[in-house]
Amino acid sequence: MSEAVAHDPDFLAEEVRRYHHFITLALWLAAITGAEIVLIFVPVPMPIILTLLSLMSAIKFFAVILWFMHLIYDHKLLFWIFMSGLVLAFATYAALLALFSVDRIDTKWFS
Repeated sequence: MSEAVAHDPDFLAEEVRRYHHFITLALWLAAITGAEIVLIFVPVPMPIILTLLSLMSAIKFFAVILWFMHLIYDHKLLFWIFMSGLVLAFATYAALLALFSVDRIDTKWFS
């Protein structure tokens, strides 16, 4: 980094703003993690707990990939390339789960 960029007030203000975003995000992630831990011990039906835990985990996942992987600051094309790879990976995982589901396996060979 050149000396001119390092002492530019606009550049420094932007870096301070990003730093504060990272700290705020880390505090929100800690709060969501705490809520997940509390949710485990709340006496509600298991499908509700699993749905809420999955939703909170998805929120944390997207927050981390957007800010800590700096996708929010990159060009939008890079964001969509990453998301298309993520969708492709999820679709492959779902297809493999469907392909190897337990009810489709011939178990007569295992007994």
